[in-house]
Amino acid sequence: MLTIAEVSGLIAAAVMIIQYVLPAALVVILVKYAGTENRAGTWSVVNRTISTTIWPHLLRADAVKMHHVPLLTKIASWGLTLSAFPLVVASVFAPLGLRDEIVPRESRLVQFEYVPDRSPWGRVTMPRPSSKFTRNCEFGLIINCPGQYQGVYMNETEPGHWESVETNADSTINLTIPENYTAMFSSATSNLGSTVSGLFDIQYRRWRFDRWAVMDKGQPFVKGASRYIQILITQERILLVEGLVVDMRNNPGIGFRNHTIPVGLEHGGTWTEDLTWIEPVTRCADTNLSIQFRQEITGDNHHDDVTFSVLDRGAFTGLDVHTLESPAWIDNQTLDLSGRAHKAARMHNVLVASSLNVTLPFDPATKTMSAMAVEDTNSASPYMFSYQPFDMILLDELSGVGGAPPNITGFTHSNKYPDGSRRLVALNYSAIAQVCRGYYELHATDNDYRANNITYPLVQCGIVLGAQLQDPNSNLSVSTYDDRISTYSKNLYVCASSVRASIKSVDFRYNGTRGQLENLEATEIRDKVYPDEQSKPLWAVESSWPKAMRFDPLWGIIDRRFEEFGGFNSLRAEKLWLPASPFLTSNFGETEGYDALASASGFSRRLGNLYGGLSELRSPDYSGQYEYTLLERWHRLSQNEDMASQIPSLVMTDGLAAALVGTKTSISQRYVEYPASLAVDDTVRAYPQAQVTIYKRVIHYDIRYAIPSFVVLAIFLLAVLWALAILLTSRLIIWTIQNMYNQTSTSRLAINLLRPGRSDPKQSTSKWMPGDGSLLLSFGRMSPQEKDYFCTIVNDTAEIKQSPNGNLAKTPSSLGIGHDRDLTSSEGNNTLIAGVPKHDSDTT
Repeated sequence: MLTIAEVSGLIAAAVMIIQYVLPAALVVILVKYAGTENRAGTWSVVNRTISTTIWPHLLRADAVKMHHVPLLTKIASWGLTLSAFPLVVASVFAPLGLRDEIVPRESRLVQFEYVPDRSPWGRVTMPRPSSKFTRNCEFGLIINCPGQYQGVYMNETEPGHWESVETNADSTINLTIPENYTAMFSSATSNLGSTVSGLFDIQYRRWRFDRWAVMDKGQPFVKGASRYIQILITQERILLVEGLVVDMRNNPGIGFRNHTIPVGLEHGGTWTEDLTWIEPVTRCADTNLSIQFRQEITGDNHHDDVTFSVLDRGAFTGLDVHTLESPAWIDNQTLDLSGRAHKAARMHNVLVASSLNVTLPFDPATKTMSAMAVEDTNSASPYMFSYQPFDMILLDELSGVGGAPPNITGFTHSNKYPDGSRRLVALNYSAIAQVCRGYYELHATDNDYRANNITYPLVQCGIVLGAQLQDPNSNLSVSTYDDRISTYSKNLYVCASSVRASIKSVDFRYNGTRGQLENLEATEIRDKVYPDEQSKPLWAVESSWPKAMRFDPLWGIIDRRFEEFGGFNSLRAEKLWLPASPFLTSNFGETEGYDALASASGFSRRLGNLYGGLSELRSPDYSGQYEYTLLERWHRLSQNEDMASQIPSLVMTDGLAAALVGTKTSISQRYVEYPASLAVDDTVRAYPQAQVTIYKRVIHYDIRYAIPSFVVLAIFLLAVLWALAILLTSRLIIWTIQNMYNQTSTSRLAINLLRPGRSDPKQSTSKWMPGDGSLLLSFGRMSPQEKDYFCTIVNDTAEIKQSPNGNLAKTPSSLGIGHDRDLTSSEGNNTLIAGVPKHDSDTT
């Protein structure tokens, strides 16, 4: 696409062409209709018109010849001619240096207003309900959330049989979040103009009402009802959808923002906001095992012979049964996901070796096993050895790769290490997953004795079977195509995933005045920089010590005055790994909790179903089987463990974007009051805290394109200064120029020669034009019908009369200039002869 500068240059070039071609074309027309007879003044105009065009140069006329011309005249003449070339170049190149840019200028406060999302994301997002936030902690014998007891408890009426008991008429399971909890979790985020989202600013995108007679006296309450909208993974960029900033690049995550835009900016502007950011984080370990699919078409009936094999790339080196032993993870908020994944991968490979009858430890001389054909696939994931969609990816719980179920025997162990720390031994794939998650109890995880607190981060582990390593477009050449044998392979990874919360600084740019979300973009997302330790956010996480927690713990940013609040642990840090939840392994495919607290339940439920689980029955197809653009990205990310780590994080980010929405705007002016409401009633327009850098239109110029102009300017200055010097030193130069131009005029020369002594060469133009300038001159040698004179005065009377038809009377004069065929002339000399009749006395 052409720029304005380029268009200007083209226009200048066109103007220069027209400037030379148009006068030349008009001269052709002029000569055609001027004829050979005109008044003397007309011939001067005709001569001037022709001489100011390119015709003298094209015809190599007398005026452009330099023979017998003094050197100084040559220099002046050639300088005048040659200076036209840089002028043409300068006129074309000079505009090319111009560029019109919209650039940031001053910063100031401007009004913002809410802007709706007109895409399907906005249409799917339900209006916020006029209802309160609720919390439902009912799980087994636990029916009351902390601080919400209202007279209902569980009573064992007979051995093993429990019933809820109401102590009085007002008894109910109270779902209202306590007032002190409400104050704590809104203390750091509900101040005027804050863009950081707290516990009550994160909601479910879609919701529904539910009702239980024993809860809130049978009053309806809100709970999540998420639906998928569209897969965003194929869009490798920062996206803005209703209530969210979604980053689908290499480090996926979501930021909560109810979108607002500046008002009244002609060219838009930029600003920065701090947003609560949720980042699914995954680290994968390559098991050094690959699944190979080989298809061979045999015979003339095109029968398929399909075989699956496990390829060893060093998976069993350095392993023995003691690899299955592990202490409990105590990495806490310094969560080592990579260490957990690599530990789980080594444990996994020990069980795989047992299933495939590989003896451990290896002989030191043995590096790898040869390809091991797999016939028994019962111990593997269902789609691991399916050849129909072999190019798709697979996310599943930890499992084997075929063969018999693992049977580990031949070693004994104690429950504790010599230093007294707990020793865990994983004898099956489920136990490996529990070790990876950080559980202390491997066989009854729902009774894990470690209580939930800020040091118990949320971790889920599973396998990722990547897309086929071969390029899907690699067999498109006729010379290399083989329809008989096809061989593909996929790498197997063990991954550990968690969810991390932080505050990130997001740069926004708004580039329009139409008030649409499409004109708003997030240009950069980066970690917020804190000047000192005390400026970092203070995180609070609900604690259940000394009991195991049976509900999703509350977490969020709080004010320092709640740092020692009972029932909570606090930590001042840039980032927080979200706390573990009992529903990580004890859910039945739920992707949202039993209440309206999306920030407490939404992340743990989805992480619990990330690697397989019942939720995939109603989730979109992330395998890439039906969407080729998705398969393309999976193919790129399946090449090694670092890139494969993005796959689970992208899948979870996509699910979180569909499930959750942020309700906090940059112009929020409300405090969260008890009881906290799901409704959002922010002002339509207000001033945010952030100052906007206003964009203005400016003109820039690239000085390189001005070089031809500088050359012309130098010539111009030289000529002007030289001329001024002459004007100052020669007072009569203007009079000389006037006389030189008039007296060398075609008409004056002819008249003065034809009427010697009767015309004044110095006569002014105002007097000459009505007099001699009105005489008719005829040139006899211009047209093909040549006459016997070169130039003659047609009528030398005092008054020129018109004929009845309106034409000028053409009475030939007795005076003329010409090379008459009968006239005598000196051989080799050009002689001007006056008079038509031949007389020896007329020869001059």
